[in-house]
Amino acid sequence: MFLNKLLLASSLSNKFTEEALSLKEKQDRTLRADVESVLSCREWIKAKTNNNFDHTRILGIVAAAKGAENYLPYTIPKIVQQISEIGMMADIVIGLNNGFECESVIDSFKSLLDVQVIHLYTEEKIANNIPAKIYDKLMCEDKPYYLDNSNYPYSKHRIFILHQKQGLHAAGKIRVLGDIYGSLLLKSIDNGWIPPAILVTFDAETQFLVERDFTILPDNGLKLIVNELRSSTKIDILGTRNKFAVYQKAIVNGNEVLLPNFNHEVPPIQWFINIVHGKYHGYMCKQGGGTVGKTDAIVSLLATITQKYPGSRNEDTHSTILASHAGFLGDIFIDVISTNRTPTISDMTKDKPPKKSWIKQMYRWTAAYYGLKLCYGSHNIKLIAVDYVTWSMITQPVEFFKGFQGSENINLYSAIKKVKTLAIAFFVSRSIRKRSIQNPDILQGSKAKAYW
Repeated sequence: MFLNKLLLASSLSNKFTEEALSLKEKQDRTLRADVESVLSCREWIKAKTNNNFDHTRILGIVAAAKGAENYLPYTIPKIVQQISEIGMMADIVIGLNNGFECESVIDSFKSLLDVQVIHLYTEEKIANNIPAKIYDKLMCEDKPYYLDNSNYPYSKHRIFILHQKQGLHAAGKIRVLGDIYGSLLLKSIDNGWIPPAILVTFDAETQFLVERDFTILPDNGLKLIVNELRSSTKIDILGTRNKFAVYQKAIVNGNEVLLPNFNHEVPPIQWFINIVHGKYHGYMCKQGGGTVGKTDAIVSLLATITQKYPGSRNEDTHSTILASHAGFLGDIFIDVISTNRTPTISDMTKDKPPKKSWIKQMYRWTAAYYGLKLCYGSHNIKLIAVDYVTWSMITQPVEFFKGFQGSENINLYSAIKKVKTLAIAFFVSRSIRKRSIQNPDILQGSKAKAYW
């Protein structure tokens, strides 16, 4: 009897090991195929452009949906200004996702000095992973529109407003990015456009600032990171350090906008990420809300992801993983932060019953992470993204304590409060992890959903 149980246990163990190895091999094959697609796309771009790029302009890409009208009136002029201070010109593409419009905001851009606003329109997407054709006419008639290198004597900067037609397959940030990267950029290159050498990705609420010794400075963070990229020719991609912040209403140039309040307490998990991002293995994602790199590198990554994985909701983590395995050189530029809005601790969702908004935000990202983990395997992504405390934090306790302390003078009360916050982050993240494992994001196929 004992021998039979032992043989059965051994058989089950062997079967489990074989299944694990089979899954790991499948994940490795998937990763290799995706990396090959990225590298192939980059070589195609270099061949089409003869490895020649425009060094007078910077290309900026942002996807916008409902709520973006609260940030764009401030962030777009600010980024254009920062690019001007670098001594370069801006080509900003704003993708309005799935029929979203913000006419008054767009109209305000027309009053900016040395700025030309160009409206573009997509046909309806025929599938979630096929980029739609783009036109400069509302009815999408005549020939598709392609970017070119014509001189614009009346404007230094260009803002392209891409109106994505509402449709069955359009909802989600990754879907409008698919139209931008897979249609507007790649097809323009195919038709002779020489793109800017540098591309910056950002979100509607992104501000590029400088942080030193835990003090946020109103300096031009974009200029700092772009200059670093230009001076280090071997670097392909540089990420900023993520800075979660609660946003509050303010009036800027007569516009009501939302701006980050860095003095407002952020929720526990977001607070923890603010401490560790960019400093420890497992927290090295280059944020989609603030990444600067060589255009051929970033376009090859995002074009591949948007067409292969139309259900990806964390394209920044996805692209960081592929960039790492493709051998693209880069790092997190610690001194520059890109702001990322988080709800307050007390904010509640409109769900029935209501849920804590900050927990829902983290659940959304964790479910997206588990989709990637299933796709590529933990062994292939753990240096970039994890959902637990990594060994590197334990082996560098002094550095972690500095981040834990921040700019405050720690006393008994504040120390107890911070430890309590850390404990809440730990226990809530465990709960989120359990739910996410049961419901990971579906990245491919007709069931893939890229919106929330």
